[in-house]
Amino acid sequence: MTAHARMAIVGTGRVAQALGRLLAQAGLPPVAVAGRTASHAERAASFIGPAVKTARIRDIPGLADRILIAVADAAIPSVVDDLSDGGLGDGIALHTSGAHGPGLLDALTVRGVSCGVLHPLQTIADPERGVAALHGASFGIGGAAPAIEWAEEIVAAAQGTPLRIHNTGFASYHAGAVMAGNAVVAAIDAAVVLFGAAGVDRNAALQAIRPLCLTSAQNALELGPEAALTGPVQRGDADTIRAHTVALANSPRYVSDLYRASGQALLEIAKRRGLAEASAKAVELALDGR
Repeated sequence: MTAHARMAIVGTGRVAQALGRLLAQAGLPPVAVAGRTASHAERAASFIGPAVKTARIRDIPGLADRILIAVADAAIPSVVDDLSDGGLGDGIALHTSGAHGPGLLDALTVRGVSCGVLHPLQTIADPERGVAALHGASFGIGGAAPAIEWAEEIVAAAQGTPLRIHNTGFASYHAGAVMAGNAVVAAIDAAVVLFGAAGVDRNAALQAIRPLCLTSAQNALELGPEAALTGPVQRGDADTIRAHTVALANSPRYVSDLYRASGQALLEIAKRRGLAEASAKAVELALDGR
């Protein structure tokens, strides 16, 4: 970040705190943190660093040239209104929503602000863990050239990797992120439910599937989905899949739906790997319970 630039954060949650401390540790501390609740802003400022002050959102334009908006998606429009009311008319603004492009800040763009997106492609359970998780993470970025330049500076401070996203592609990018992060959680939960139906205790099930989950994920990431795929779909083992669908009749609907949906996705991967057409058709019928 250029020497004269002053940076502030609007937001007091986990992402705001983690990014703020990470930047402070990299020698790029925010001058201020703003939020709707004074106590939350004070807590966030204390976590980020000793020299960080608190401020009202509408006062941020008088304190900083660069503004990182790290609030819930639904709160961004009201933050934009407050910054506009505060006279923001130049500088740079980034929001951290992965589901929306820079267009969410159009009201600032027309006022002369260079706007963009900086989305950390990482799960942040709490601020402390978030600081560690953001080191080396990838970040989805997009927007106007000056905004992208600042976003890349932040990514460099995190020793991370910038992912240039088309301005109209953030919803697709974010859907992919949800599949990579949250869908894995759903699959683990479904596996635990099915182990429970077989008489295995929840904690024992979690411990039992841990090596399988980690190895499968590692193989898929290192070798690619096609090379990593194993199991009955890859083998074209329709009889085993049919036995599964019979057992699923006693499981919650969301579990059986997830099994079938993931089975269809795995079938597409198996086809790319070369599964014979007849075997693929048999698997498809088995997933339908036929």
